[in-house]
Amino acid sequence: MELTPQLVSWLAMPTVLFLFELTLRVLSPGAYAKSRWTYGVLLLAMSPVFLWSGLAAYSPFVPTLACALGALFFALRALERESSRDVVLFSALLSVSIFLHPVLAALLALPALALILELWRRRQWAGLGTSVGVFLVLTWVLHTRMSSFSGALGWQDWSGFHLFKNTFEHAAGARSYALPNMAYLLYPLVHPFFCLTLPALFFLFKKTDVHLYSKRVLALSLLLYLAFLGGLPQQDLSSLLPAYAVLLLLFFPAWDRFFAYGLYFFPRLAYALLGLTAFCQIFFLSQIVQQG
Repeated sequence: MELTPQLVSWLAMPTVLFLFELTLRVLSPGAYAKSRWTYGVLLLAMSPVFLWSGLAAYSPFVPTLACALGALFFALRALERESSRDVVLFSALLSVSIFLHPVLAALLALPALALILELWRRRQWAGLGTSVGVFLVLTWVLHTRMSSFSGALGWQDWSGFHLFKNTFEHAAGARSYALPNMAYLLYPLVHPFFCLTLPALFFLFKKTDVHLYSKRVLALSLLLYLAFLGGLPQQDLSSLLPAYAVLLLLFFPAWDRFFAYGLYFFPRLAYALLGLTAFCQIFFLSQIVQQG
């Protein structure tokens, strides 16, 4: 069977959900599987942007998201378990992710630096050399033997002034958006095409949720990625999918409190909120389909 771009995108959708759940296990090992899977399905897999990007035949964003999540999973597990094999696997997926979408270098740079420093601290020279070698060799093979996606914006297009603009000049003409890029960066948190009820988790969020070193690396990576996206002369909801996935990873402890205590003490209210979230996801999916 020939792997068409559309089929690859469809296969990548459950892969993203599976990797997302695996990453939640690393970050929150004590959470119940039911809580992790409900969270992943309801807030990520049912997200209108995720579904629309995955079902579109021309979109490479979901396969790219799968590679980025895989890289984050191995990086975070390596930081928690000190596994050299995970570092090598991270290096391979880092190379593939950057090849598919160069912008992801901004998201994965800090995990890469954290792993290099950790290997250096533990004096694991073999693991460090192998990881760097895998990255360099695979990067060379991909860029000499395969063609990457054309038309993707990169570092040469970045400017801090773009954060305050909502109109950009391109070869095909000017493109205007409703809000400047600085506001666009908040879309993963407040835009209904991601998850309208997500900001409610702020009420259950605690500072200790990002106390672990791996979670602080993840939070800083999110900020760096958003800063880079904000400096590009465009606004693309699909490009925000990696940021949305990382945001969900950071918000999971708040969700787990809601899932554990809400369903136990206030089951009717909790199920009503879950139903409202599912309804919003389905309703706004119909809206993005109409606009698409």
